[in-house]
Amino acid sequence: MAFSFWLLALSSASAQDMKMRDVFRQMPDSLMPYLTHNNRLDFIDFLDSNMKAEVKNLLGGTSEMTSLADDSLSIRMSETSKLDLLLLPLQQPVDSMTQVVVMIETFVVDSIYGESQIRYYSPQWLPLQHQPMLSEEQGKRINEHTLQNILKRDDEVLNKR
Repeated sequence: MAFSFWLLALSSASAQDMKMRDVFRQMPDSLMPYLTHNNRLDFIDFLDSNMKAEVKNLLGGTSEMTSLADDSLSIRMSETSKLDLLLLPLQQPVDSMTQVVVMIETFVVDSIYGESQIRYYSPQWLPLQHQPMLSEEQGKRINEHTLQNILKRDDEVLNKR
């Protein structure tokens, strides 16, 4: 009985300490339809090997993971779209969930107009029906990502001219 309790405590502790790479590996293909599961694993392997993390996507173009940290990652999906994932701790657990995945998809039409869509998931990729209660600092971090994506696209367009 003591062993069972220890095993349960160990599994719940490890679930609370999830890292972005683990969450990303478990991401359903339906949320990123033009990258395969192997593409996602390759991204992580390439970055771990200090290589450029670029893969050919299912649309015939290239996608590149530009950063991976314990609590975030960024992928340039195409010339006009970018995906950012944030793994944020919740101030108050919700149904035993202590972390939330924030998915920020940014689509840029040209160097002026861009639009971001923000969705929230559990670390097991269950969609959340409502935005979880986040700190003001976490809200600012999300907003910075959406604005940064559009401004970075402006810089890339200007530098190509």
